[in-house]
Amino acid sequence: MDLEDYVDVLRRHKSWILGPLFAGVVIATVVACLWPDTYVSSAVVRVTPPQVPERYVQSALNQMLNERINSIAQQVLSRSTLINIIQTFDLYERDRRRLPMEDVVDRMRSKDISIGMVSSMQGQAARAGAFPVNFRYEDRYKAQKVTQEIVSRLISENTRAQLGATQNTTEFLTEEVQKAKTRLDQIEQSLTTFRIKNAGRLPDERSMNFSALQGTESRIAAINSAIQRINQEKLMLEAQMRLQREQFNQAVAAGAAAATAGGAREAVKTRVANERLVALEREILGAEQILARLREQYKETYPDVQRVKTNLEALQRQREQLIKREEEAQAAEAAKPAPAKPVPSSVPMTREMQAMQISLKQMETLVQAKTNEAQDYASELVRLNGQVREFQNRIGSTPMADQEFSTLSRDYESAKMEYQQLLAKQSDAKRGQEVERRNQGESLELLDAASLPVEPVEPKRAQIIGVGAALGLFLGLMLVGAREMKDTTLKNLKDVQAYTQLTVLGSIPLLEEDIVVKRRKRLTMLAWSTAILVGILVILLA
Repeated sequence: MDLEDYVDVLRRHKSWILGPLFAGVVIATVVACLWPDTYVSSAVVRVTPPQVPERYVQSALNQMLNERINSIAQQVLSRSTLINIIQTFDLYERDRRRLPMEDVVDRMRSKDISIGMVSSMQGQAARAGAFPVNFRYEDRYKAQKVTQEIVSRLISENTRAQLGATQNTTEFLTEEVQKAKTRLDQIEQSLTTFRIKNAGRLPDERSMNFSALQGTESRIAAINSAIQRINQEKLMLEAQMRLQREQFNQAVAAGAAAATAGGAREAVKTRVANERLVALEREILGAEQILARLREQYKETYPDVQRVKTNLEALQRQREQLIKREEEAQAAEAAKPAPAKPVPSSVPMTREMQAMQISLKQMETLVQAKTNEAQDYASELVRLNGQVREFQNRIGSTPMADQEFSTLSRDYESAKMEYQQLLAKQSDAKRGQEVERRNQGESLELLDAASLPVEPVEPKRAQIIGVGAALGLFLGLMLVGAREMKDTTLKNLKDVQAYTQLTVLGSIPLLEEDIVVKRRKRLTMLAWSTAILVGILVILLA
């Protein structure tokens, strides 16, 4: 088929093309006229940054701005809130009569209400953004009122959410601070009890115990030296007392021998024995002094100490032998019969004897004083030895208490740090709550009020009519194509030649009466006029 054939097909089936085209135009026009107008009211809400810088007061909100706006929007678009708005402004009358309220709420939430994302305003920080709020409805006045209501609920819900967040944060931190304070007090009480129970055995007292132990041992060494010195002085005094007493006894014996006629020989013997005993006492006293000096400088195994010690023992044996012989001699004299001559009843006390007696009493007093001093030092030594054992026990038990004390100290420091951190956070939360209470924190405010729409956004009637005409034309062409495929008649000379494969010598045109032709034209005109009138009437009624 060439272009002439297509033109011929269109000419033969023009009614089948124009009919669907006209029907599509009429139907699209009716649909566009019956489609109710939809108006969109818009408002812009701005996010106002906090008036107090965050470096001074930390915000208690833990959500990003878009997430928080979405959360607030979900609360505003909840079922109960939307039902309240629908009933307050009497929305969706037709839908409520034929649909359940849940479907109406879903349509309003998903199709008619639109809350945009927060976008930064030009020249502002990222936090100082704004977002649109739109509502679609058939009545433009109701659309404006509903938009105002949604914006108002968004702002009030944001304020309530911020106050609730700061209040909940403050209450939570207050409870945590109280728990941390209770735990800190318990650990501090346990630590105090442990310190009282293990006083002197704590790790931080170890150096003090060592110092006290060293001081006590030094004191013990000093007391031992003092006791040794006192014993030496006491030995010297006792030796002097023995010597003085022997001298006094010699003087008394000499006086008694002089008083009796036959006592001269005994007096001489007694004086000789006493002189030898006094000489031995002097040598023993000198050896003891030398031994004491050597012991202060050297140990017992030193050769000089051993030599002096051996010499001292030999002198002491000689003294004991001399005393023993003297006692035996006195016993033998006592066993002899008493002389005929009377013995004088008393010996006169000379001045020298009185001085010796006074000196003996003084030496006895000094010896008693040295004895008392040695006893005092011995008592002090017992007490210091007890302190040494106590300090040694403390030092020995320190490692056992070290682990428990370290655990308690570590727990105390951890609890103290946690308490201080929570206390600082509680203070920040209270400041943040005060900022929110004064409306100085981050807030939402109306930037552009809800607009009163003038032109509907739907429907696009010209587009609907154009789409309807295009669909009608496409349907007409499809019908023409279908009819042409089913029609097997010969339409022109080209069809005859193609079918018969013969040369056409001539053609006779179809001869019809004028009346038949005019009648067919009138019927066609009547049908089209009726269709046009009906279409116009339908459009007008729509």
